[in-house]
Amino acid sequence: MAISTRLCSRLLAAGLLAVLGHHGRLAAATQEPVPVKREILALYDGAQEGSAELSRIHRFAELPLNHLGFIVRFRDIGSGLPSPAEMDRYRGVLTWFAGPLANGDAYLAWANQVSRRNVRYAILGDIGVVPDSANLLAMNRLLSTFGIRHTGDIIAPTLGTRIAYRDPDLVGFECRVDPVMLDYPVLAPTGVGTRAGLMLETPPSDGSRSTVLVALGGRGGYAAFGYEFCHQRPPLYQGRWLLNPFVFFAAAFDANGEPAPDTTTVSGSRLFLGVLDNEGWIRPSKIKDARDNSLTAGEVVLRDLVEPFTGLSTTVELREAGAANFGRSGRQAQILLERLRASSNVDLPRRRLRATLSRFDAEYPSISNLAPLWATGSDQPINMPISDDSYFIKEGPVGQNGFVTLKETILNTEVPRRLKPFTVSYHAYVGEYPATLRSVQELLREANSGALTPVSMDGYAAIVEGFLHARIDRIGSAAWRISNRGGLQTIRFDAAEDRDVDLELSVGVLGQKRVGTTLYVALDQAIEEAIVALRPSGPTATNERSMALIESRWRIRHLAKGPCGASFEAHGYGSGSFIWSGAVPGQYTIDVTRAGQEIWQQAVEADRAGNLTFIVPVSAVNGVEIRMSCAKTVRASEQ
Repeated sequence: MAISTRLCSRLLAAGLLAVLGHHGRLAAATQEPVPVKREILALYDGAQEGSAELSRIHRFAELPLNHLGFIVRFRDIGSGLPSPAEMDRYRGVLTWFAGPLANGDAYLAWANQVSRRNVRYAILGDIGVVPDSANLLAMNRLLSTFGIRHTGDIIAPTLGTRIAYRDPDLVGFECRVDPVMLDYPVLAPTGVGTRAGLMLETPPSDGSRSTVLVALGGRGGYAAFGYEFCHQRPPLYQGRWLLNPFVFFAAAFDANGEPAPDTTTVSGSRLFLGVLDNEGWIRPSKIKDARDNSLTAGEVVLRDLVEPFTGLSTTVELREAGAANFGRSGRQAQILLERLRASSNVDLPRRRLRATLSRFDAEYPSISNLAPLWATGSDQPINMPISDDSYFIKEGPVGQNGFVTLKETILNTEVPRRLKPFTVSYHAYVGEYPATLRSVQELLREANSGALTPVSMDGYAAIVEGFLHARIDRIGSAAWRISNRGGLQTIRFDAAEDRDVDLELSVGVLGQKRVGTTLYVALDQAIEEAIVALRPSGPTATNERSMALIESRWRIRHLAKGPCGASFEAHGYGSGSFIWSGAVPGQYTIDVTRAGQEIWQQAVEADRAGNLTFIVPVSAVNGVEIRMSCAKTVRASEQ
């Protein structure tokens, strides 16, 4: 009797202990699912920084925390602190104060209560209190979380100080310790479990004492003010991380080895997002051939940037003022709108994303200039992943090719770690000048030939909302149940060079793709409660012959595997390219149907490694069904 996938998922979650014991490949599972807490309480001082939007945590730290899978909740310390019991929902607390708090002793008492619960703590910058004989004991009770102790001393001036030790994996991320060092506290390590990231030796006149200014302990992490971030003065966009925030936060909040919901990747490939704002649509184009034919900038954009790139998504934002004056005449406006809507790659959004600064290039030389997933506030508007053209060219001469700088941001957010989707967001006025038009064309050509999966703006928004609401439950030492994830269908494991997905124990997993040491796991949207189980890397008889997606330009779901093949539903833009692993070497037939009618078929060959690669040259905007079947001769050879 067939068992539904959802029921199978529940049975596996409930009885995983027996299953894992039978296979003997993973450690014993917990008897009950343990929720993975993903919320970080960010405390900021509104008296010092104003709003959460202006806080250091939002501007600099939220992006790396999002990357690690965390959701940041902001609270102005001036509005009161939550009760210790309320803190049970949080994984940890993060502070980044610029100076002492108005009521520092009360905060310190609260922090000590919280740190004794199952809540991790991370302090960047000022601790929030001025050390004195009255509060030093309470301060050290909190600092013991990080394995350090405040002596009560401050070194100023710092002349004669030298670096005694620096952990290159933790300190020196985007800048180096300034030779002219800032004042610093003298903090002594308290135990062998302390991981020192930066240790200085005080001047000989002070006795050459050791002080630990960056530390990771058993329940959190600490980095002293001026030794976590370089250039904390205007203009802040020139600031850089001294601390490696990915390593620091992963260790401080114990995220190493855990799955992170990923908003940059779909079907094993980096996500592509294309957005066109119709501002400037009716401006006359100054490009020679367009000028000769009296074309508007919008007509040039439609002709040169939208219609030729049917394999890329283009979400067109029709602002009300621009939509009402879409052309020089009502008839022309109607023709343009019809052409626009006739393009198979064009979507009109149901919602908009918030335009904001999000760059990472020579002028904005830090990940701290990349926007987090959403803005602060109760409505939490979703940010554009990367800035649109106005943030690149608005300060340059008219017609300047400044948008070409976007290439740097696209590259820097892919290597050494994928931080953002490949995003090209521009206004219709780029069709006014040849240089700006050419810069967008070059970006679209690069995207068109790359291993990307295009999605619409609404599709990306659904992914981010899925990140916000996704629930992760640990059901084994190396197994997790992922549910309530909405449009988000990728889970990422960092530093996973020695692990693979166990396809036999997992449920609702389409496949996996390794990029460097990172493992991206694609989930099946049709499975409400997916289970991801990992195993040590290396071939197994089961995984070698279980077909799994490596990458696809289309989004797929409803994967069903047979003894010698698989079938699935797919939808996307342009032609669909696929790479599958686990195929039986030999010939396969690829059948593509829509509403039960065959629309394409072709024979392809799986190589000796079991990889099956093919391209489907049909439209899948409205979805298709694909079946991969091995030839009879291949089936016979298996017997």
